[in-house]
Amino acid sequence: MNLDHLNGKTFLIVDDDSFNIQLIKTMLEKLANVKVVSTDKGSEALTVLKVCGEYIDMVLLDLQMPEMKGEDVLDAIRGEMQSDIPVLIISVNGLEEKELKEKGANDFVLKPFELDDLKTKIMKYLPKEN
Repeated sequence: MNLDHLNGKTFLIVDDDSFNIQLIKTMLEKLANVKVVSTDKGSEALTVLKVCGEYIDMVLLDLQMPEMKGEDVLDAIRGEMQSDIPVLIISVNGLEEKELKEKGANDFVLKPFELDDLKTKIMKYLPKEN
């Protein structure tokens, strides 16, 4: 599958675990020549989106973070920011998947996941343009 259309896309990774950030960043960079912005705080993610959201193509959002829960970040993205940017929830707990999709999450990726799982979800929300 040719993923050249992802070249130059920018992903925002929000996860409080630096290992997870590096792992996801490495996976994304295997797919294409992408840019990655990351933070371990939900409030910083919202600042990034407010300041330069037009340059972010997708958010990869962990749920369990100490300072601000991923669900609260999602609420802010869809609520006060009124953004339709694709948001993939990345979590070890799939129990909240239906509720989070109702709140505006585009999709859910359960940890641990393989590169193909991530690629499939990304392609669904950042398809090749004709």
